[in-house]
This record gives sequence, structure tokens and C-alpha cells, in this order.
Amino acid sequence: MWVKQTFEEADKNGDGLLNIEEIHQLMHKLNINLPRRKVRQMFQEADTDENQGTLTFEEFCVFYKMMSLRRDLYLLLLSYSDKKDHLTVEELAQFLKVEQKMTIVTTDYCLDIIRKFEVSEENKVKNVLGIEGFTNFMRSPACDVFNPLHHEVSQDMDQPLCNYYIASSHNTYLTGDQLLSQSKVDMYARVLQEGCRCVEVDCWDGPDGEPVVHDGYTLTSNILFRDVVETINKHAFVKNEARSCHIILRMMQRKGKSPMKIVQMKLKMSASSSNSV
Repeated sequence: MWVKQTFEEADKNGDGLLNIEEIHQLMHKLNINLPRRKVRQMFQEADTDENQGTLTFEEFCVFYKMMSLRRDLYLLLLSYSDKKDHLTVEELAQFLKVEQKMTIVTTDYCLDIIRKFEVSEENKVKNVLGIEGFTNFMRSPACDVFNPLHHEVSQDMDQPLCNYYIASSHNTYLTGDQLLSQSKVDMYARVLQEGCRCVEVDCWDGPDGEPVVHDGYTLTSNILFRDVVETINKHAFVKNEARSCHIILRMMQRKGKSPMKIVQMKLKMSASSSNSV
């Protein structure tokens, strides 16, 4: 179970409990950016036993559910459930017809959704869909607007580049805003896995002639250009036809102390380590 494994990895001293500092470290590791005040509030709400100041695994599960709850989906559920914390079969059918624009919605189809996505056995017995089940359903491939046939390249790929719409990413390396947020190489892996074929790399002079990537003249952090190209090379060309076509690097070289030949060398070194490029 992923949640159990995550709990054990975060439990640094192995006492079976997580304190607030271990929770903060876990949030950072998972790249979840929430205000510390909000994290502490959820921590205190989940911490219900006599041993105040730490979370057991059961309490951590409650904390995790609070953390992963999507407010927009919760409000959507309330709007169709008459302010209840679950949807009946009839309410689920109404949601599918009005919001999802489905024309044919049967009782059996709604019951099948509850069986597949509801996590509470009690709710399954009652044939209702709670917020966790509703969230699971809404985030599943069953609700994708993407045509699954398009996972494979079926279009004419012999046209000039300007004839295509290209999924692109601006300031790819940033985890948040353009002034204060962190730069992370993981962002390149994320956008490439989501289908981007054009990513942005802002190169600046770094220490010892090593180019770095960040949003210049701001308080955003630096990452090494070398790590960026290695990450791109690892994730841009996977064994998936839809992600095997060319990748476009929108590179902006700032200042002149990091000569372009250093950048070219890093690219060649990364390319030579893989037959995909």
C-alpha cells in the first residue's frame, strides 16, 4: 500500500509516529506546496488521540485524505447531493447528464461506477458515492476528455512544422510563480510525461563555467543545466509512439560567460548516453 510505505519512509526514527517536522519534510519530498499554517491546521485536526503532537498511521491516513481533497470536486458533489456528503444513484445520474453531457445514463452504469470507484464498503452497500469515490471517478480515465485512440500517432506527420499545434511549456523548470518559486528538474519529467513536446530552458552563467537554469533577475532557485538535459533525455523518448517524435528545446542563453559550446557539449554528452536522441 503506497500510503503505508510513504508513512514508514517519513518515520525517520522508526517509532511508528510522525511529528509535524517529519510531515513538513514529507510534503517537501512529495513536492506538495501548501502553506505551513494550513499543514499545521490539518495536522491538528487529524491528531485526535491522547498522544498529541504526533500522528499514528491511522491518523496519517486522515491527514492524507484532507491533503488530497479537491475543494472544487467537493463543492460539485454538494451541489448535486442536496448538501449531503454522498451521491445517490439518481443524483449521480443527474450529474452525468447535466455536467458530463451524457445522453444515455442507466442505473446499472451508475451502480458500476460505485462498485469500481467507491472505497467505503458501507457506501457500496448503500449504493452511494462518497467524496473519495467521486474524486477517484473524476480523476480516472473514465472521465478523460482525451480520445484514447490518440495515444498513438495516427495523423500525417510529414507536414512542415508550422502546420501543427505543439503542446508547449513556458518556464518549464518552475514549480510555482515567476518571482519566488523553486526550480526543479522534476518539472521537465512531469510535463514530458503529460505530452509536452516543447520545453523552455533559460541558461545563465553558473559557478566554474557550469551553466545553470533559472528565471533571471528574480528570487527563483537555480538548477544545473546538465541535470536538465539528462532529465529531458530520460523522459522525452519513451517506448510510446505518441512520445517518440522530436522534442523542441526553447533555449535562451543569458550573458556571455557561459559559451554556447559548453551548452552544446552538455547536449552531446546527454545524447551519446542514449540511442533515443
